[in-house]
Amino acid sequence: MRDTPEELLVGTPGRYAREVFHDRHPTLIERVAAAHPYGEAQRSALRALLDESLTGEVRGLPGDAPDWADWDAWDRGYFGRPWAEVPFLWAESYFYRRILDAVDYFRAGPWQGVDPFAPMKAAELADPALDRDFAWVLSLPSSADGLDAVVRASVFGNRADISFRLQEPDAAWSDELLLDDTSRLALALPGSVCVVVDNGGREIMADLVLANWLLDTGRADRVTLHVKPMPYYVSDATASDVDDACARLGRPLDPRIAVRTHWFWCAPLDFRAMPADLADDLRGHRVVLVKGDLNYRRLVGDRDWDPTTPFAAAAVDLGVPVVALRTCKSEVVVGLDGATVAWLDAAEPRWRVSGRHGLVQAR
Repeated sequence: MRDTPEELLVGTPGRYAREVFHDRHPTLIERVAAAHPYGEAQRSALRALLDESLTGEVRGLPGDAPDWADWDAWDRGYFGRPWAEVPFLWAESYFYRRILDAVDYFRAGPWQGVDPFAPMKAAELADPALDRDFAWVLSLPSSADGLDAVVRASVFGNRADISFRLQEPDAAWSDELLLDDTSRLALALPGSVCVVVDNGGREIMADLVLANWLLDTGRADRVTLHVKPMPYYVSDATASDVDDACARLGRPLDPRIAVRTHWFWCAPLDFRAMPADLADDLRGHRVVLVKGDLNYRRLVGDRDWDPTTPFAAAAVDLGVPVVALRTCKSEVVVGLDGATVAWLDAAEPRWRVSGRHGLVQAR
């Protein structure tokens, strides 16, 4: 039996987690500060959060925060410690929760309930190139080729060239789609499908195309989309983002598609801590599609995995067939063969975080 590897920490030199906090977060804070006409109080709070996360210790939420008790329960001795010593998954999740606090998202006033990331998501949906990129939807076959196309679109849905790439032969995908278990997804159908959604914008549009195709072809009799209950990780989809994507596609939400949420989707925990009510919900489906990089990290554990670790050994057993659809945007990856890993390490040292490579992995 393989030993469970250590959790990834924020401050480990040379690792991607440190790059996120020290290189990406400063730019993110600038974008958030400029997204709305915030006052000096909000902009100052954002700057203070950034400074704290780079050089300071983790501060708790204010006592009147609506989820203070939740974060107190999720603490593992991290409050009061340097951010650099905290596990990446927990720290990153808490950083985004603190952004909401900084911009007064929960506080009575003009910014209460205002999504700080909404302008960024709206700009993506306003891109006229989306009309071209989603024109392929009109000619999707109902055969297995159609399933391959909608699954690949869901994996690489945030790419601007997806319409052209879907027309290329399978061989052209061999160095980008590192593992493809779409055939195992096909074996799990027909039935009820649950999609644990990742991003809004063009990606949720691709997810809706997938859901509609499954329903229109009889592969699914109903589809449930699980989205975030609040703004999270910049582009993560909320219920309002589903509405916006439907409007952009020009197709109302199919009544056979349900949109649900749960507090756990914004918790700093991996799927081993999934509460019983949510686990029971997921087990009510024939198959669960787990979308995106963050959900992948939560599914297998945000740890320093050997990439040749079998996916079934690392992924949480949810009691239902699970298919992960993900592009690689963090160091966590499992289920690959040694030859593929050696080739990628030699040809593209940053393959784990570049977003160029995708995985369709079934458990």
